[in-house]
Amino acid sequence: MTTYLTAMAIAVAVRDLCIHCASKGRPIEGLYLDSVVAQTMRDTAALLPCPDDVFQGIAGAIVAQNHCTATEAFEQVLCMLDTSRSPGYSRWRHGGWYVHGVRYPSGACGCISSNYPDKKWRIVCDRRRQDLNAPGDVTFRSREEAARAEQVLALQAWVEMVRSPADEGREHP
Repeated sequence: MTTYLTAMAIAVAVRDLCIHCASKGRPIEGLYLDSVVAQTMRDTAALLPCPDDVFQGIAGAIVAQNHCTATEAFEQVLCMLDTSRSPGYSRWRHGGWYVHGVRYPSGACGCISSNYPDKKWRIVCDRRRQDLNAPGDVTFRSREEAARAEQVLALQAWVEMVRSPADEGREHP
């Protein structure tokens, strides 16, 4: 990850640790910040690659969509890029699963399903697919594999949105 992203992630981690200590009535003077910095650097190195302009564009869009603070949006983007997190799931009314932490520029969340005649896992709204078993129909062996693939697909959609010609000249917060 970039220096900017790593520095911001470290700032959030230190803030969270200070809040935790304060909530427990513990002094913050005894914190071993070097270990927090080292762990955060390792964690950010494992994130999906995301250039600063894309990261900031995603965070800016989330602020606008959710009316949240920049820090809250930053934390949401970190979660979206974190491949070490186990995906969370909720039942989808059509027999599939919502994937927590996967979010598209439209505000739509991730959704995967094996509710197809061949029972293979697919990303429900995969725009690469025309028909089942036709070119572009990507299938997965497991629910988690499909969720991880959708995490990458959503990031690609964000990159396209942030870098689209219609957005040229527009600054992203």
